[in-house]
Amino acid sequence: MSISIYELLAVARESEGVKAVKGDDILCEKRFAPDTRYMVEFLMLEQKEGFGEKGEYHRYFLTKEAYRELIDLQNQGVLRFQKQALVLEGTLHYLPAQAFVRDRE
Repeated sequence: MSISIYELLAVARESEGVKAVKGDDILCEKRFAPDTRYMVEFLMLEQKEGFGEKGEYHRYFLTKEAYRELIDLQNQGVLRFQKQALVLEGTLHYLPAQAFVRDRE
């Protein structure tokens, strides 16, 4: 498993007790689950029950089905993806910003 500098910084913040990102920790068990396919970080644009307040930043490790649900919420304008990655055996393969636009189609 390779870890990016971004991930190392996230681990350092989390180990110090700084919870800058709501949702899943960068090295949580869900990341390594066999059915996890995506990691998404997003900004809430509207308040949504189950997610939180407008302006909050979230990270989740997701199955294909859960990822599609977040794409629907992005298309509705509830949230905006900031970072996305494919998850393969716990390793994150970050997607370019152009992938965010394709998901809206």
